[in-house]
Amino acid sequence: MIRKYSLILTLALIVTTTLTAQTKKDTLPPFIGISYIPSLNWKIFVVNTSDGDYLKYKFDLNSMSSVEGNYAIQKIGLRFGLSANFENNYIGKAYQYAGYLNLKGFWLRIQSTKVSGVVNWSGELPAGPGYFASRNFSNKYFNIEILKSSKGFNNKSVMDQRMGFYFGLGYTSMGFPLKMSTLTTPGGRENQKFGKPAYDTLFTTKFYSACFGWNMLHQLCMSGGKTGYMWSPAKPFAVYANTQDKLGFGTGTVSNYGKSMAEALNPGYTFVNSKGFTVLVHYSLSLGLRYYRNAGPVFLLFAAGYDLEGAAILGFGGAADTNKDLGYDTNFFYLNHGVSFKLYISWMGSK
Repeated sequence: MIRKYSLILTLALIVTTTLTAQTKKDTLPPFIGISYIPSLNWKIFVVNTSDGDYLKYKFDLNSMSSVEGNYAIQKIGLRFGLSANFENNYIGKAYQYAGYLNLKGFWLRIQSTKVSGVVNWSGELPAGPGYFASRNFSNKYFNIEILKSSKGFNNKSVMDQRMGFYFGLGYTSMGFPLKMSTLTTPGGRENQKFGKPAYDTLFTTKFYSACFGWNMLHQLCMSGGKTGYMWSPAKPFAVYANTQDKLGFGTGTVSNYGKSMAEALNPGYTFVNSKGFTVLVHYSLSLGLRYYRNAGPVFLLFAAGYDLEGAAILGFGGAADTNKDLGYDTNFFYLNHGVSFKLYISWMGSK
């Protein structure tokens, strides 16, 4: 992992230093930011426990990495430094076209981690092979965002200069084992009641979202330390705080295992559409200490802190309408947190 990021950083600096002279000025200096959480702790909480809380998790401690940057080569209409071609998402495509159209002031952030561990199901299991009380899981969490400062880093707003307010659009995908509450009715959604619960080995969600927040480390990197929260120029040593709010809309999909187990435990009913509409309400926070140093045209910033992320994922469309339907409820919350280390580098010689 260390060698991987060293290679990214080295290539980024070579590209920046060799191409800055022929790059038109952007509203942002060329930069790269890397955040690394060595051990990320996860928690998942289902909303409905009235029909039992049978699924227990033991998560592995996996690392989470985040990379952001905005290398611009306007003469050939490309953005350099980060590849956005992941999962065929529209956010990466938008960033690519922003480069083609010579749009300035945008940057890209990419986060990824593996979510793995063991789940144990203490509820009822269907008779026959193919169903397990204990199961290993390993799935991917991925997030990509195209971001822009609220008014630009050289505007006259004191709060923008100090806090680094930004907004943007994002795409998130993830998958977890998840307990499902099943729903039956003699007719009509208003008469639904709970059936026997089941669990899915891989409930997947994908969202497009709008986000906004502030990032004091990014703001300091963009100004080269000329503006800070309390003093201008900023003191080399200080505390920092970054935060983000996000609201997203997308889909949640139950796998064949979850569908099969739910129908086996509730015979005579047919599982409704495995894919439903979902809403994401998300918040993240990072707090810690940082230190910066100006090394000629290069600005270096180091930080260590604690990161916290939490979200509610609410599903719609899994209701039972007839006496043959088997509906489902997959609403849940997730939380992750861990110690983080961050590095920002910007090329101030281009300003």
